[in-house]
Amino acid sequence: MSSEEVFPQPSSSPGGPISREEMYAEVWRLPMTKIADHHRVSSSFLARVCTRMNVPRPQRGHWVKLENGKPSPQPPLPEAGPGDLQVWRRGDTLGAVSLPVPKAPAPRKIRPEQLRISRSRQHPVVVGAYEVFGQGRVIDQGFLKPGKQRLVDVVVTKPQLEPALKLANQLFLKLEAAGHRVMFAPSDRTYARASFDEHEHPPKKPRHRHPALWSPSKPTVVFVGTVAIGLTLFEMTEELEARYIDGEYIPTSKIPSQQLRRLSSSWNWSTRMDFATGRLCIRAFCPYPGADWAQSWKETKQSSLRGQLDDIVQQLTDAAPVIVRLVEEAEEQARIRQQEWKEQMRRLEERERIRRQSEARDQARSDLLAVIKQWDDIKRIQAFFSDVESSVSDLPEAVRCIAMDKLAQARELVGELDALKALLEWRGPRDRL
Repeated sequence: MSSEEVFPQPSSSPGGPISREEMYAEVWRLPMTKIADHHRVSSSFLARVCTRMNVPRPQRGHWVKLENGKPSPQPPLPEAGPGDLQVWRRGDTLGAVSLPVPKAPAPRKIRPEQLRISRSRQHPVVVGAYEVFGQGRVIDQGFLKPGKQRLVDVVVTKPQLEPALKLANQLFLKLEAAGHRVMFAPSDRTYARASFDEHEHPPKKPRHRHPALWSPSKPTVVFVGTVAIGLTLFEMTEELEARYIDGEYIPTSKIPSQQLRRLSSSWNWSTRMDFATGRLCIRAFCPYPGADWAQSWKETKQSSLRGQLDDIVQQLTDAAPVIVRLVEEAEEQARIRQQEWKEQMRRLEERERIRRQSEARDQARSDLLAVIKQWDDIKRIQAFFSDVESSVSDLPEAVRCIAMDKLAQARELVGELDALKALLEWRGPRDRL
């Protein structure tokens, strides 16, 4: 039996537009290759479209199972979330689209029982991160710098990698349990990762760090309603007195006192250096350009962040209206700046128009005076030639021939004498704009 007899034709128009609901219906009714051929795109590109639409696709072997009478579950279409594409047509880019100002949900108190999670479950944002981070190179203070950038926003040393990812996983699962979606920032608008100072007690004057700490290509965000809040988990550093021993700096507090006494008489020196503390910090920030908001939760020697996660979830939920207000203010300021810029451009263009008009008028006047002077020269030359011609007639034949020959040479040398042509070639002020 041919594929045409087994599968019907897609119901959508070739190339779209096709809604999210229609795409979901088609990918569970027909193989991806058949839908892709219908829309004249590759099946891999259509898979990207489904990802942008947040449309679940059949797993490998789905159609074979159905053909053999075996069950293959079909998950429901999830509700559209922030950044999900609603309608697609062939030729559309899968990049940013204009979205309204985010809206926060109604304030609510999250009950502790809502935040119970499975300790064995891994959040999709964290899956596979341990292996990639573990293979990264180690930079100053032991921080990991993986080669891949599309990773969960975690900046730690190798000893703290596993605890940090476990903490991030628990936080993300609790946020999801509270109804907030955690993901890599979508492409529906600009989401910027805020910079941070990894010092436990940041110095008054920011320090330039080289090499720079690792940073992801897309921030990790949680959506409270449609409000995005960026999340970074990093290991803090502290400044300690250190001694240079065997090619490396070691905190003086970690050098045994007996060894320290021996060092005091040998060739070495002490300085102050930054060292990773092993303590973590969760930092939330506003990823919308122009809106400045951030909040941090730090581990201390007496308390870990694990016991604060429920409170952090509640505080992030409560922060959404604050961020919305800041975004509205930032967008209003951006709108005002845009209007001011347009007004400034209008004034510059008006000044330029007046300048060009004045310049054209001055140049036209100068050229007209040159035409008039040329007309005056023509009149004088013509009067000269006329006077010569009238005087030649009284000369003897031989002299008259010489005079007429020289007159002809003079006319040829001067060229055409046409004042009207010079005026017609003159460009007035309006012709110059």
